[in-house]
Amino acid sequence: MDVLKLFKKTVFWFIALAALFGASMLIDDRVEEAERVEEANLKLFPFEVDQVSEFWITAAKDGIRVRLAKEADGWWLSQPLRARGDDEDVTNLLNNITGSRKDAILFENPDAAKLAELGLDKPEIEISFKTTSGVTTMEFGDKGPTLNVTYGRFKGEAAVYRVHSDVKQEADTSVYALRDKSTLDFDPLKLSRLEIARRAKDTVAIVHDRGRWDMLQPRRAQADQAKVLETLYEIKDTDLKAFIDEAPTDLAPYGLLTPNITVSIWEQGQKGAQMLRIGGRDRQRRGYYANFNSARNVILLEENLVKSLLAGNERWKEAG
Repeated sequence: MDVLKLFKKTVFWFIALAALFGASMLIDDRVEEAERVEEANLKLFPFEVDQVSEFWITAAKDGIRVRLAKEADGWWLSQPLRARGDDEDVTNLLNNITGSRKDAILFENPDAAKLAELGLDKPEIEISFKTTSGVTTMEFGDKGPTLNVTYGRFKGEAAVYRVHSDVKQEADTSVYALRDKSTLDFDPLKLSRLEIARRAKDTVAIVHDRGRWDMLQPRRAQADQAKVLETLYEIKDTDLKAFIDEAPTDLAPYGLLTPNITVSIWEQGQKGAQMLRIGGRDRQRRGYYANFNSARNVILLEENLVKSLLAGNERWKEAG
């Protein structure tokens, strides 16, 4: 009989604990759901970054400044020109803007005079996002009474929000900031040959075979593995400084008809080479004119890269 009572008590407490555990889990789920709802309500934009298929920035002074669309191989500009976007910079901008929070609703239904006072009658900057739900546009007006506040509202809606000024600053970006600024696209660890042809100096030719780099020109010698990789990564990682001329009618003013330096890079298993041609110097901008591969547009490179490429032959030769 005692055993039966003990069994019944054990079953009772087991059921009670299970019920308490279930109730606790239900409460936790409800708390988490409430937190998710609260977080969603605090978001300024009603969508996530991965839902954005296209966006564009409009300025009061010059209309649509830049437009980008997400394609199979990343983000591409369609305005003011067709060009590859910088996926990392574009993603950062989208995260920073769409992840921003509402500060407060200042005015539910302001009249025309109030909108003019806030700079929202003619917004300085607008940013528009296209998602499966349609197009959402945020208009930005003047700064608020403190430096970290600006006024904003969604196009087509009456309410005016107090928005952190960083959101407007992110939206007020340039074509250059969102455009791909890389020069040559390659993996330094998968190259078979590097050539640096220099008008004023000897041509440097270095080949990669069986895990080591060897210099063929200007004379045969074992190359300094670290220096070669340092140079390759410098070429790969150097962002161009500016876009100078998208459709030049004459390359001579830029010194690119007969470049001062031509860098040729061969990847393993590929027949053709990627080429970077460097022409004259722009002293005012402190850079060098260049173009690469089959592109005709003229860009500006940092001076430090050019100085490295013009270094003496001993730079790439193994010491000793």
